[in-house]
Amino acid sequence: MLLGFIAFGSTAFAQGAEPSRFVGPALGLTVSATQNKVDYESSLSSINGQSSQGNDSEAALIASYGFPLITDWVGTVGLSYGLKSADAGSINYTYGGTQTVTVKVKEHLSLSFAPGYRLDSNVLMYGKLAYHQMKGEYNDTASSAGTVNHSGNGFGFGFAFTPAPSIELRAEYESITYSSEKILLTTGKPKQSAVGLTLLYKF
Repeated sequence: MLLGFIAFGSTAFAQGAEPSRFVGPALGLTVSATQNKVDYESSLSSINGQSSQGNDSEAALIASYGFPLITDWVGTVGLSYGLKSADAGSINYTYGGTQTVTVKVKEHLSLSFAPGYRLDSNVLMYGKLAYHQMKGEYNDTASSAGTVNHSGNGFGFGFAFTPAPSIELRAEYESITYSSEKILLTTGKPKQSAVGLTLLYKF
């Protein structure tokens, strides 16, 4: 009986220590559909309380590294950089006539940590916490364009799949809230919601 118990324990340990396809370095590309919103506060009453919103797509390069936590749990750190600007809408206001502010967000950088649970050897369910930084470009017909840096935090969840040992696919949702930053007489506070698909090559 003792030998049987030892054999059972050895087998369970070996199964728990089985290498995961989600462990190790990976590089890839993320394509997302994004909703970009900016809330405004201003000493100009015709701007104060307004919001602009735009729907756009975003593409980003991503590098990630997965490592085992405990049995069936994997932690993944990730770094991504956006390759294109995204529309965040526009607002109209009155100042010596009708004026327009048009907003784009660009140079989106994020650093993330995602703990995940393996549903089986090829499927991972995960949550995500991320730090984000991007530039907001505000073009105003009544003044020169201004660009400021916004930083913020994102929360999300997703699923990862490994159809082959060197390939990983992810489907993810994330909500991001950024800092309020001031340009001239107006403060802008961006928010983003993104649904993304990621293709990774694992080394």
